[in-house]
Amino acid sequence: MISIVIPIHNEETLLQGLVRGIAAGLENDFPDHEIILCENGSTDRTLELAHQLAADDGRIAVLTSPQASYGAAVQRGILHSSGDRVIVFNADLWDLDFLRQAVTLLDTYDMVVASKRHPDSRDRRPFNRRLITWSFNLALRLLFGFTGTDTHGMKAFRRARIAPIAARCITNREIFDTELILRGQRVGLTTVEVPVTVEETRPSRYSPMSRLPRTLNDLWRLYLDLTFGSAFALDQTSS
Repeated sequence: MISIVIPIHNEETLLQGLVRGIAAGLENDFPDHEIILCENGSTDRTLELAHQLAADDGRIAVLTSPQASYGAAVQRGILHSSGDRVIVFNADLWDLDFLRQAVTLLDTYDMVVASKRHPDSRDRRPFNRRLITWSFNLALRLLFGFTGTDTHGMKAFRRARIAPIAARCITNREIFDTELILRGQRVGLTTVEVPVTVEETRPSRYSPMSRLPRTLNDLWRLYLDLTFGSAFALDQTSS
């Protein structure tokens, strides 16, 4: 069985096509599956539509939280999943070919990451978005000794290996993905990166400058936690 975890926030225009497209693609190859829609803090009809989709297909589950929190949504989805393979998609970034490839690779590896910076990837996003990705990964190498090339986007995991790590994560916003990969790497989970083609289907909802303060704050908390332990990190954050 495989579990598809999808965090959703104000996705009423994409949700039905997204879920039906994934469900149709899974039907022949992976009929034993579940799709977990992790709604968080939507102010449109996203939650209503998610419940309608779940009513039509018993393999669709809906988790909901009143707080808009990407990381907490992904964490909740992973911890509530039932499959031995867990694939994390975003509403505007999913690919069934990646899913099929990842399920096979998970026979050998613990984590599969679709890397926008893989040598064979085609990253068609605007230059400023590509520059941000490059700069962020450089910071991860310098601060955390990260050995990969990307932490955001599509990912797949062996549930038995990743669930305990997800439960220990301390960030709940955009860099949750990063924390998950870093912690997995530090405890020796085996990882493989695969190429991906990325195009911007809609403008980013948040400008890079608006995200920068909270990203830096979360990276600092994570650095303290991984370097000195959670008690020290929490003490420094509250002081």
